[in-house]
Amino acid sequence: MSVLSRPQGTPDRVWSLVAGLTALGGEADRETFDRLLNPGFQRDGVLVQASPKLAGDGPGAATALGLVESDRREVRSAEGMPIGDMSDFADLIHDRLCGVAVGDTNAVVLDAYAWVGAESDRVGGLGWIYDVGREEFADLANAALIGEDDDGRMMNSTKVPAWRRWLRFMGLGQPMPETLDYPSPATRIAIELRRSGSSGTTLDSASFLRIVAARCPYLDGGRLFTQACRRIGHTPSETRLSPLLSGALRDLHDERSITLHLAGDSTGAVLLAAEPTHPIGSFTSVEIAAETAS
Repeated sequence: MSVLSRPQGTPDRVWSLVAGLTALGGEADRETFDRLLNPGFQRDGVLVQASPKLAGDGPGAATALGLVESDRREVRSAEGMPIGDMSDFADLIHDRLCGVAVGDTNAVVLDAYAWVGAESDRVGGLGWIYDVGREEFADLANAALIGEDDDGRMMNSTKVPAWRRWLRFMGLGQPMPETLDYPSPATRIAIELRRSGSSGTTLDSASFLRIVAARCPYLDGGRLFTQACRRIGHTPSETRLSPLLSGALRDLHDERSITLHLAGDSTGAVLLAAEPTHPIGSFTSVEIAAETAS
């Protein structure tokens, strides 16, 4: 069972569950836990509670992610489970999903994101994701993924909204008014640059891209991106970045989280995907601001 199989197990619900269980000392008997999870309220003297499925999606998602363990008698935080604020929790989820094995049901979250990057590189832009409906998008994604979830499909139209919520939570998508989220990894790249200890440094383009590929394996040069390209029969350019990564780097440059520099002798410069309205088209080095996380 993947985390996407529990669509109402949203990031904030899972976080609340983990934080609440931690406040109870890391474990609780099943009856106490269920009452805390779904206390309900009184309406005209009658107890009203959420449906069992809705109430169960939070624990189901947390279990799928390996955050909690449970049996009929009690629920426990996974051994060594750290607790921090919401941003720490997002980092934890990102790290866990980056580390799952090929074919693991939870691999769908970042495998599908890598596929978006690879397919966008193949067609030369991101506009196609707005030209297909949810059903077609799910079918295209499912065909490009490996493995089976409980329903036999790694992605379907019901899982797509849950997938987008988890991406947004990890800093891999930006909400857009009246349309689908835009799949920008800019926020997560900034976080990972800080976490890697790169803040306040200037790196040549190759060194910079190695850090990005290692910490964000669903982007250019990363393990999941390379895997996704292979699955769809696409050979990425060795000198030009994908539209997904190019857009994120331009956004970070505009926000001054990073500064893309092009040396006078631009031999070996890394090219960005074409964007006629933006002045930055290539770079040879990257200056990373002292603070890159928002």
